[in-house]
Amino acid sequence: MQVQAVPSWDLFLAIFFVVSIGYSFVLQRDKVVVTLLAIYAGIVMAQVLGAPLQQFFQGDKTIGDQLFIKANASPFTVSAGIFLLTTVLVSVRSGMGRGGSTKGSLTLFELAIFSFLNSALILTAVFSFMDPAARDQFAATSKIARIFINREAWWFIAPLIALIATGGLGKSRSD
Repeated sequence: MQVQAVPSWDLFLAIFFVVSIGYSFVLQRDKVVVTLLAIYAGIVMAQVLGAPLQQFFQGDKTIGDQLFIKANASPFTVSAGIFLLTTVLVSVRSGMGRGGSTKGSLTLFELAIFSFLNSALILTAVFSFMDPAARDQFAATSKIARIFINREAWWFIAPLIALIATGGLGKSRSD
């Protein structure tokens, strides 16, 4: 039996899920759904702005026919950066999810589901920004990554299905 001296990506991904889900339980319950919406906003911004910003960082596009930045930023780095920045800004600065009422609060089960789906959506989005060859290599070496890479479309729509199925924040609950 051979012992692996270097931790696998599966260990990192498992720790990511545990920390992410734990953090979601610390957040206000309704903030978890706001974070879900922020993740979707980050995905859209990365898809829309990724290529133009990549061209800007390569010096192929300019602002005002004068300003450009010549950098060796990979398409993955640009898209992942846009995704992360947008997700954080929308989640923190949107003003949503700050209500003090308990109406519309998620049950503990719903909180767990949305926490898991938020983590899954983040990983799926990051994997989708990767070069296909790198993504395939990652899937070959990580069982957990393979689950998200091989079923990308389902992980992108699963949070929406859960949001619709639970009624999201719109349903009123009795105390």
